[in-house]
Amino acid sequence: MNLGNLNNQNLINQSQQWIFITDQVMGGLSSGSFEAEEIDGSKCYRMTGNVSTKNNGGFIQIRTKLKPEINTNNYKGIFIKVYGNEKNYSLHLRTPLTLAPWQYYSYTFFSTNRWTEIKAPFIEFKKSNFYQPKSILNQKIKSIGLVAGFEDFKADICLSEIGFY
Repeated sequence: MNLGNLNNQNLINQSQQWIFITDQVMGGLSSGSFEAEEIDGSKCYRMTGNVSTKNNGGFIQIRTKLKPEINTNNYKGIFIKVYGNEKNYSLHLRTPLTLAPWQYYSYTFFSTNRWTEIKAPFIEFKKSNFYQPKSILNQKIKSIGLVAGFEDFKADICLSEIGFY
């Protein structure tokens, strides 16, 4: 699925495919889906589901690979426009140095029940594992994920824009 041709050259709209992933790939019990919708006049991807930490699980996400990869030296961070259900969500970035599935750089934000632009500076992304470099700075981003996870809750978040600033 594509976000579409949004009139901004820094937006991710070069035919990247978004995929839906749950913790079931590791034996978890979270479930959900995502689909294209229109909320308050904005086209978006809406991810919904039940996040469960049972059986060592705890996430659902939508993810896209970036082609070409984005060099963090060319931008200060990522911006997203989201509409949520007043819960915490995360952006997960993967680089060529995050080889294992549990390795990523994460930025957590609170979603409101109105369209809100979130700016996520690269310097504030936290590494998930001690084997990876401390910072995402000076690396290339190979994928971006919008993640609901790490506590039991009903996820409901819409993503209408994503890009770099």
